[in-house]
Amino acid sequence: MLTVEQALARCLAAALPVRAEAIDPAVAAGRVLAQDVVAPSPLPPWDNSAMDGYAVRSADLAQGGPAGTCDHPAADGPGVELQVLETIAAGKVGQHAVRPGTCARIMTGAPLPQGADAVVMREDATVLPGSPERVLLRGGARPGQHVRPRGEELMPGDLVLRAGATLGPGHVGLLAHLGLDRVEVARQPLVAVVSTGDELVAPGRPLGPGQIHASNGQALCAWIEAAGARALDCGVAPDTLEGTRAAFRRALDAGCDLLLSSGGVSVGDFDFVKEALGEVGAAMDFWKVAVKPGKPLAFGTIGGVPAFGLPGNPVSCQVEFLLFVRPILRRSMGDPRPFLPVLDATFVEGFRKAPGRAELVRVRLSFDPDGRLVAHSTGDQGSGMGSSMAQAHGFALIARESAGVPPGTTVPVQVFDWSFSAGEQPGLRWAGHA
Repeated sequence: MLTVEQALARCLAAALPVRAEAIDPAVAAGRVLAQDVVAPSPLPPWDNSAMDGYAVRSADLAQGGPAGTCDHPAADGPGVELQVLETIAAGKVGQHAVRPGTCARIMTGAPLPQGADAVVMREDATVLPGSPERVLLRGGARPGQHVRPRGEELMPGDLVLRAGATLGPGHVGLLAHLGLDRVEVARQPLVAVVSTGDELVAPGRPLGPGQIHASNGQALCAWIEAAGARALDCGVAPDTLEGTRAAFRRALDAGCDLLLSSGGVSVGDFDFVKEALGEVGAAMDFWKVAVKPGKPLAFGTIGGVPAFGLPGNPVSCQVEFLLFVRPILRRSMGDPRPFLPVLDATFVEGFRKAPGRAELVRVRLSFDPDGRLVAHSTGDQGSGMGSSMAQAHGFALIARESAGVPPGTTVPVQVFDWSFSAGEQPGLRWAGHA
């Protein structure tokens, strides 16, 4: 029986080649970049004002006193009187060069007019009566004061984002700022999901004797979408070889990039997944993994399409998806970091197990009063306890030959739900304050 590490290595070897497509950056959040993004033009494209104020020649204010800043306005001084040539709003361009003895009123973001090399804040200015308009500017000005120079952030050809980056809202805003209307991202794999079992009834329908509501299909589709791929729910296949085989063929005919089934993968009289996979052309790699929950796991490929037979128990099904399927999906989308992150946490209750299989213990995470991450068991770890997945933030990873860990032990936790880190309070804990 394979170890988790051996099985995972075989699964990752079957990851799909990354295929790129060009999409609008406005809908690219969550997608993985398929190629580097370089700046097509300077950012900002021209020298512009960082303040509402007056664009000046710094030499004209050399005798006007010390320059001010946003947080510390200039001290009162004699000031320098200048003629105001025009007002330059954001989105407009100045029509006059700033000559000795003149200035231009300017708004934040407006291009700096020719001849000006600094901006004095409006707070350091007093408009004088009379015509033409004149202004008294207090405080000096140094070259470049309150000016955002052309290319300060990026110059043409600068690397903006590397291939493999998962795009977030900040990236989307930056791409728009660069004026890009298309970006190359990895195509999202289409994952077909087939549930098996005569006992399964769609949610909302009444249950007959011996029946249960089907949940694995919906859970798997949700995990697939959360991983960034596309899910295709192919419904429930009956517990017959013909029905299971036909469901797999329909999924493959739909053009899926990866095939998942749940249930029917063990050794019962009505478990037909392994035989049906073989009849649709699957070259099977392995059938079992030394892990709990979820020892029965079928993996192979059908004409280059990875195929998984996941257990039918709801916990085992979801655990093995996160452990083995999700990394394939992320790697197939070009993610160089396809695995769920692992954090160290103090396991409050501890855990006992029999050596022989690695165990993934569902835990809730929280921070104690000292800010340390602690893990609490979700309770009964039975593979049919679907509520434990809804309560859990991650899996405490207990080694294969371990007999468990005592209470208070620091354990690695593979995190799949980060809601534990969200707080009711703002959480503004400033660094460096007294």
